[in-house]
Amino acid sequence: IEGDEVIIHLTNLERAEDETHGFALYGQNVNLSLEPGKTATTRFIADKAGVYPYYCTEFCSALHLEMEGYLLVKPEDYEEECPKTNPDCNIIIEDKYTQADYDKQVKVNLETQAVIDSVVAFITGHNYKDFPPVVALVEDAVDQLGFAKEAKAKAEAAVAKEDWQNATLWANQWWQYQVKTADIGLRAKTYLEEHGARAN
Repeated sequence: IEGDEVIIHLTNLERAEDETHGFALYGQNVNLSLEPGKTATTRFIADKAGVYPYYCTEFCSALHLEMEGYLLVKPEDYEEECPKTNPDCNIIIEDKYTQADYDKQVKVNLETQAVIDSVVAFITGHNYKDFPPVVALVEDAVDQLGFAKEAKAKAEAAVAKEDWQNATLWANQWWQYQVKTADIGLRAKTYLEEHGARAN
């Protein structure tokens, strides 16, 4: 609400040393840069109602351009059109996604997984543990794959309920973690190729 103090805590969960993330919030004089493993806090007074975009300011991965969102500051006199205290007031959200949308997303996910598998085969087929920067990248990629598996499980749980809206949304989240994994893996592969890694 307009006039409120806003406190934002940010943590960069990456492990690889070159995975810096930035955070800028338009119109609020907020611009942060976080190295891997670091946490930062910013606070400000939301003194003007409006919609303020925020985004990552450091090129961090193939998904860099998707790291964005919006902060909505409601006017001081704002009232909910559908207050929670009114049981007769319901908001109906129509399904946007269908089974066809879900199937299309899963097809992309399986193709992306094939890329990941080929990169993993290359990395593990070489002496990657002799290269500390690559070890850090591999650890980061493993983290991302773990997140991908969690999102996949949620997508499949939604499929079991024939909830194609959430199934498709979770399948897309699963894919985003896959893309991050593939991006990190390809960087590790390139490093090994450029630094004379040998096959096992």
